[in-house]
Amino acid sequence: MVYPAGHFLLAAVPLTAYMVAQWRRLPSGPMVLLLLVATQLPDVIDKPLAWTVAILPSGRMLAHSLVVSLPVLTILVLLAARQSYGRHAVVFSAGYLSHIAGDFYPIVRLGTDYYFFPNLFWPLLSATPDRTPSFAAHSPDSLLSLAVPVIVFGLAISYSLVTVYWRYEQVSAEIPQR
Repeated sequence: MVYPAGHFLLAAVPLTAYMVAQWRRLPSGPMVLLLLVATQLPDVIDKPLAWTVAILPSGRMLAHSLVVSLPVLTILVLLAARQSYGRHAVVFSAGYLSHIAGDFYPIVRLGTDYYFFPNLFWPLLSATPDRTPSFAAHSPDSLLSLAVPVIVFGLAISYSLVTVYWRYEQVSAEIPQR
């Protein structure tokens, strides 16, 4: 099972490596923030719908389904590209899909025997319900285990805010004052 910080790192490490190798710079703060949101969004949609209001039988169903997410992400990229935000939409889509890959990686080993395999193709296949459908059942064992996610998310948000601030300061320094 991949936890929130793991989902973020699964997307952020390759993005950072690519940016450094290709352009010799780190991803921008807004790009990191966009990636942070994208990597958490499938759980933010599915978990509450399954575990809080019981609309879905599984916390890995609607937003985790390739049948649902691929068309939505394709439309997002096409619309964003028309507005000159194509690169942002591609990063968002890659982060979103990396979340799905992180949740469904046992398919590589188990194939269709993986318990949640049908959820990847919902609504074409009937979804497999969660064995423990609650936030409490998936909560950390100790407060110490929260340290890594808090540090990872804190660093990502801090980096984003600092780079946005620096960019704002550079732009305002270039604008001539009267």
